[in-house]
Amino acid sequence: MTEMAPSFCASFFFSLSLAILWICPTYARLSVKVSENELKLICSSHEDPPFCLQALKSDPQTPLVDLVGLTNISIHLVDVAANKTLALIRSLIKTADSELKKHLDDCLEMYDITISETEDAKTALKAHDYEMVNVASDSCMTNAETCTDTTTSAPPLQQENKNMRYLCETFVVVSNHLL
Repeated sequence: MTEMAPSFCASFFFSLSLAILWICPTYARLSVKVSENELKLICSSHEDPPFCLQALKSDPQTPLVDLVGLTNISIHLVDVAANKTLALIRSLIKTADSELKKHLDDCLEMYDITISETEDAKTALKAHDYEMVNVASDSCMTNAETCTDTTTSAPPLQQENKNMRYLCETFVVVSNHLL
Protein backbone atom coordinates (compact mmCIF):
# COMPACT_ATOMS: atom_id res chain seq x y z
CA MET A 1 0.00 0.00 0.00
CA THR A 2 2.82 2.41 0.79
CA GLU A 3 4.37 1.73 -2.62
CA MET A 4 1.36 3.31 -4.37
CA ALA A 5 1.61 6.58 -2.46
CA PRO A 6 4.84 7.80 -4.11
CA SER A 7 3.53 6.81 -7.52
CA PHE A 8 0.24 8.59 -6.90
CA CYS A 9 2.01 11.72 -5.60
CA ALA A 10 4.35 11.80 -8.57
CA SER A 11 1.44 11.44 -10.98
CA PHE A 12 -0.55 14.10 -9.16
CA PHE A 13 2.31 16.61 -9.16
CA PHE A 14 3.11 15.86 -12.80
CA SER A 15 -0.53 16.49 -13.76
CA LEU A 16 -0.63 19.64 -11.65
CA SER A 17 2.56 20.89 -13.32
CA LEU A 18 1.11 20.30 -16.77
CA ALA A 19 -2.08 22.15 -15.82
CA ILE A 20 -0.09 25.13 -14.54
CA LEU A 21 2.03 25.23 -17.71
CA TRP A 22 -1.13 25.10 -19.81
CA ILE A 23 -2.91 27.86 -17.85
CA CYS A 24 0.00 30.24 -17.21
CA PRO A 25 0.69 31.25 -20.82
CA THR A 26 -2.94 32.31 -21.14
CA TYR A 27 -2.77 34.50 -18.05
CA ALA A 28 0.72 35.73 -18.91
CA ARG A 29 -0.50 36.88 -22.32
CA LEU A 30 -3.34 38.79 -20.69
CA SER A 31 -1.11 40.48 -18.11
CA VAL A 32 1.54 41.95 -20.44
CA LYS A 33 1.27 45.62 -21.39
CA VAL A 34 -0.33 46.13 -24.79
CA SER A 35 2.30 47.53 -27.16
CA GLU A 36 1.62 50.05 -29.91
CA ASN A 37 1.92 47.27 -32.50
CA GLU A 38 -0.53 45.05 -30.61
CA LEU A 39 -2.94 47.97 -30.35
CA LYS A 40 -2.75 48.45 -34.12
CA LEU A 41 -3.22 44.72 -34.64
CA ILE A 42 -6.28 44.67 -32.37
CA CYS A 43 -7.81 47.66 -34.18
CA SER A 44 -6.97 46.29 -37.65
CA SER A 45 -10.12 44.16 -37.61
CA HIS A 46 -12.31 47.21 -36.84
CA GLU A 47 -14.44 48.73 -39.62
CA ASP A 48 -12.64 52.02 -38.92
CA PRO A 49 -9.18 51.20 -37.47
CA PRO A 50 -8.20 54.88 -36.94
CA PHE A 51 -11.38 55.41 -34.90
CA CYS A 52 -10.56 52.37 -32.76
CA LEU A 53 -7.00 53.55 -32.15
CA GLN A 54 -8.05 57.10 -31.39
CA ALA A 55 -10.78 55.95 -29.00
CA LEU A 56 -8.48 53.63 -27.07
CA LYS A 57 -5.65 56.15 -26.99
CA SER A 58 -8.02 58.82 -25.67
CA ASP A 59 -7.57 57.23 -22.26
CA PRO A 60 -4.22 58.24 -20.72
CA GLN A 61 -3.93 54.79 -19.09
CA THR A 62 -3.78 52.94 -22.43
CA PRO A 63 0.05 52.82 -22.68
CA LEU A 64 0.21 51.34 -19.17
CA VAL A 65 -2.40 48.58 -19.36
CA ASP A 66 -2.55 44.94 -20.29
CA LEU A 67 -5.30 43.36 -22.39
CA VAL A 68 -7.67 43.16 -19.43
CA GLY A 69 -7.07 46.85 -18.71
CA LEU A 70 -7.62 47.70 -22.37
CA THR A 71 -10.92 45.82 -22.26
CA ASN A 72 -11.87 47.81 -19.18
CA ILE A 73 -11.08 51.03 -21.07
CA SER A 74 -13.27 49.93 -23.99
CA ILE A 75 -16.12 49.14 -21.58
CA HIS A 76 -15.74 52.55 -19.96
CA LEU A 77 -15.85 54.29 -23.36
CA VAL A 78 -19.08 52.46 -24.20
CA ASP A 79 -20.58 53.27 -20.81
CA VAL A 80 -19.84 57.01 -21.10
CA ALA A 81 -21.14 57.18 -24.69
CA ALA A 82 -24.26 55.18 -23.87
CA ASN A 83 -25.15 57.52 -21.00
CA LYS A 84 -24.55 60.57 -23.22
CA THR A 85 -26.70 59.11 -25.99
CA LEU A 86 -29.39 58.15 -23.51
CA ALA A 87 -29.57 61.78 -22.37
CA LEU A 88 -29.89 62.90 -26.01
CA ILE A 89 -32.70 60.42 -26.64
CA ARG A 90 -34.56 61.64 -23.57
CA SER A 91 -34.31 65.24 -24.79
CA LEU A 92 -35.46 64.29 -28.31
CA ILE A 93 -38.48 62.40 -26.95
CA LYS A 94 -39.80 65.61 -25.40
CA THR A 95 -40.38 67.24 -28.81
CA ALA A 96 -40.90 64.18 -31.04
CA ASP A 97 -44.09 63.37 -32.90
CA SER A 98 -45.81 60.11 -31.99
CA GLU A 99 -44.15 58.05 -34.75
CA LEU A 100 -40.64 59.24 -33.92
CA LYS A 101 -41.35 58.91 -30.20
CA LYS A 102 -42.09 55.21 -30.73
CA HIS A 103 -38.68 54.74 -32.39
CA LEU A 104 -36.93 56.79 -29.74
CA ASP A 105 -38.59 54.74 -27.00
CA ASP A 106 -37.15 51.63 -28.67
CA CYS A 107 -33.69 53.24 -28.68
CA LEU A 108 -34.12 54.27 -25.07
CA GLU A 109 -34.71 50.63 -24.20
CA MET A 110 -31.67 49.50 -26.23
CA TYR A 111 -29.41 52.00 -24.49
CA ASP A 112 -30.79 51.09 -21.06
CA ILE A 113 -29.92 47.47 -21.85
CA THR A 114 -26.45 48.46 -23.05
CA ILE A 115 -25.75 50.37 -19.83
CA SER A 116 -26.90 47.39 -17.78
CA GLU A 117 -24.75 45.05 -19.84
CA THR A 118 -21.66 47.24 -19.45
CA GLU A 119 -22.09 46.80 -15.69
CA ASP A 120 -22.38 43.05 -16.24
CA ALA A 121 -19.24 43.15 -18.42
CA LYS A 122 -17.30 44.97 -15.68
CA THR A 123 -18.33 42.31 -13.17
CA ALA A 124 -17.48 39.49 -15.59
CA LEU A 125 -14.09 41.05 -16.36
CA LYS A 126 -13.23 41.17 -12.64
CA ALA A 127 -14.27 37.51 -12.37
CA HIS A 128 -12.14 36.58 -15.42
CA ASP A 129 -15.29 35.44 -17.22
CA TYR A 130 -14.10 36.55 -20.64
CA GLU A 131 -16.82 34.67 -22.49
CA MET A 132 -19.45 36.81 -20.71
CA VAL A 133 -17.46 39.97 -21.49
CA ASN A 134 -17.47 38.99 -25.14
CA VAL A 135 -21.22 38.27 -25.08
CA ALA A 136 -21.81 41.75 -23.63
CA SER A 137 -19.70 43.32 -26.39
CA ASP A 138 -21.70 41.54 -29.08
CA SER A 139 -24.94 42.65 -27.45
CA CYS A 140 -23.68 46.22 -27.38
CA MET A 141 -23.15 46.09 -31.17
CA THR A 142 -26.61 44.63 -31.73
CA ASN A 143 -28.26 47.30 -29.58
CA ALA A 144 -26.45 50.15 -31.34
CA GLU A 145 -27.32 48.75 -34.77
CA THR A 146 -30.96 48.27 -33.78
CA CYS A 147 -31.21 51.89 -32.71
CA THR A 148 -29.43 53.07 -35.87
CA ASP A 149 -31.93 51.18 -38.01
CA THR A 150 -34.93 52.82 -36.32
CA THR A 151 -33.86 56.47 -36.11
CA THR A 152 -33.26 57.63 -39.66
CA SER A 153 -35.65 60.52 -39.01
CA ALA A 154 -33.65 61.82 -36.01
CA PRO A 155 -30.42 63.27 -37.50
CA PRO A 156 -28.83 64.34 -34.18
CA LEU A 157 -29.14 60.78 -32.97
CA GLN A 158 -27.73 59.25 -36.15
CA GLN A 159 -24.21 60.57 -35.48
CA GLU A 160 -24.35 59.51 -31.83
CA ASN A 161 -25.49 56.02 -32.89
CA LYS A 162 -22.66 55.78 -35.40
CA ASN A 163 -20.18 56.77 -32.70
CA MET A 164 -21.78 54.30 -30.31
CA ARG A 165 -21.68 51.52 -32.88
CA TYR A 166 -17.97 52.16 -33.47
CA LEU A 167 -17.28 52.18 -29.72
CA CYS A 168 -19.19 48.92 -29.36
CA GLU A 169 -17.17 47.48 -32.22
CA THR A 170 -14.00 48.63 -30.43
CA PHE A 171 -15.24 46.78 -27.35
CA VAL A 172 -15.85 43.70 -29.54
CA VAL A 173 -12.40 43.67 -31.19
CA VAL A 174 -10.64 44.19 -27.86
CA SER A 175 -12.68 41.59 -25.98
CA ASN A 176 -12.18 39.06 -28.79
CA HIS A 177 -8.49 39.03 -27.85
CA LEU A 178 -9.34 37.86 -24.34
CA LEU A 179 -10.60 34.54 -25.69
